[in-house]
Amino acid sequence: MDASMQDGLEAYCRRRFPEKGQLQVKDFRSLTGGWENEVYAFDLEYGPPEDRRSDQLILRVYPGDHADFKSQREFHAMRKLHTAGYPVPYVHILEKSDSPFSKPFLIMDWVEGQLLSVRMSTLPEAERAALRTRFCQLLVRLHHLDWRPFQEEGTNYEADKPYFFVDKYLAGEQEVLEEWGLPGFAPVLAWLGERRDEVPCLEPAVTHGDFHAGNLLVRDDGSVIVVDWTGCRVSDARLDLARTLLFIRAYGSEDRRMLYLAEYERLAGAQLQQLEWFEALACSLRLRDVVIALSNGPEKLGWRPDIASTVRAQIAGNRETYEFLRELTGVRVPEVETLLV
Repeated sequence: MDASMQDGLEAYCRRRFPEKGQLQVKDFRSLTGGWENEVYAFDLEYGPPEDRRSDQLILRVYPGDHADFKSQREFHAMRKLHTAGYPVPYVHILEKSDSPFSKPFLIMDWVEGQLLSVRMSTLPEAERAALRTRFCQLLVRLHHLDWRPFQEEGTNYEADKPYFFVDKYLAGEQEVLEEWGLPGFAPVLAWLGERRDEVPCLEPAVTHGDFHAGNLLVRDDGSVIVVDWTGCRVSDARLDLARTLLFIRAYGSEDRRMLYLAEYERLAGAQLQQLEWFEALACSLRLRDVVIALSNGPEKLGWRPDIASTVRAQIAGNRETYEFLRELTGVRVPEVETLLV
């Protein structure tokens, strides 16, 4: 499969870059991808023998439903982030209509580095604390970017409508629960709806949607690059942080979650209000995705088809997420309990 993909990519690049003579795709190899993408690295060699050049690049292929939308959103988000000076890989191409893989894809710069999650696991506490601060600095910095260039076309987040996002969350979840037949989540949605008036958004923010140490790369010079922007959107920063803290708690500990929360608030210069509401929403979003993926197939969520085994392997983290949801809301969800037995 990799050989045929390499041939298809090489033919595409020759059409796309006619100015790069004697072009060849070399060292094409599969990397560990995220839940939503197939990820490959390759070298693009070109030029005459006496002046041969080589660019190290990444190919991100989007399978599953909503692939066109997700690829487009990631491409434009990364372009805007790069323009804003935020540390992301530079994206060169978004291809949807002329893909040799019958799926949309991006080509972006290769970043040499080590996953922050791997780096943190090998360091003493003092050095982990420094990286924790760097992690939180990047999240705070993202949330303080000018959000206006990132708003979706045709959307207007008006300052006099502080419930724009919360109403969007609640309406969107109602649609999802009805579409997939998940009545067990209805009491969670009711709990959120009853507290709707307590969580106005005073200022929209650029959000990542999956900001965790597995999506940050530490380079040899100590700089950190943030990847995987398919979930980037203008939203409430508290939901973005809640997703991050949920990941830390589910696959780490409550003590670690509190460390990150304290550092985020210290750097942001403010204590977050009503964060528990957003943490309950984050738990519900995560768990209903797990139920849909295992009951109907991961591709229905735009995930890779083979990711179902990964979801099943993370049963402990999903149990912790469910326990946190129950702790916050007191609600039981039969569909989740059936899967976690």
